[in-house]
Amino acid sequence: MRKGEIAEMEEEDLERECGNCAHFFPASMEPTEFGICLDDEEFGPFIEGLFERSDYASCRDLIERKKFSGDREPCDEYEEMETIEIDDDTELGRSLKKLMEAGELTPDTFEEALLKEQIRNIDWTTIPVDSHEADLKNPDPEKRDQAISSLSGLIAMGNKEAFRVLFKFLRDLPVPGTIEAVHFKKRLLRLLHRPETRDVLTPYLLDELYRTPSNNTTRQWMSDILTFFEHVPVEQISSRLEAMIQEGKFSYRLRKRIEEILER
Repeated sequence: MRKGEIAEMEEEDLERECGNCAHFFPASMEPTEFGICLDDEEFGPFIEGLFERSDYASCRDLIERKKFSGDREPCDEYEEMETIEIDDDTELGRSLKKLMEAGELTPDTFEEALLKEQIRNIDWTTIPVDSHEADLKNPDPEKRDQAISSLSGLIAMGNKEAFRVLFKFLRDLPVPGTIEAVHFKKRLLRLLHRPETRDVLTPYLLDELYRTPSNNTTRQWMSDILTFFEHVPVEQISSRLEAMIQEGKFSYRLRKRIEEILER
């Protein structure tokens, strides 16, 4: 099969509907029948982000309000999609060739393959996180938790700005006064803790250990902090921990565990 052969799908197979219009853009990064019209002036400020970075988050509410099914009858501004040349040696080309050989290449599967290729090419390390940062302050717990999950996923992909935002969120939380607050902090620490972030987290956790009162409510949180310190070079934590012991901040049980950490 030659370069461009896949893209030259018979034009008569493309029905005159919104989904086959040049202005139609998928409403999410997941395969879906819904889309938005980029000819709508309200999307003007977001078009560059949508095309270059698949930045759906910046206009998520607008998309939810404006999205529609691609099989809708088009308006007078309908423009048929242009043909695209695709190299068979690319991952996209191989996917389309496989679909064609299986007799499954249709406008819908073609669009789905293009969307997957677009997602593959996103640089997750630099994708903006502003909308997630805003949602961390949302009074709706569901939106806040969704932002936390999104940020943790980006952290796993090497996005340093996502780490900065989620770490600042944890650092700004008050000392936990309930078991729910303890579990929340434990979860955030688990999402943030990676070998490459350990040096950043260590000073914060030393301060957190110092300011957190030792009681039945905070016991799990303090235990997680000490578990973290078991993987930190002793020279980074010894002076602070020894000073805390001298101040008599800890119960006998906690003091013994800290001494075991320092004796490694």
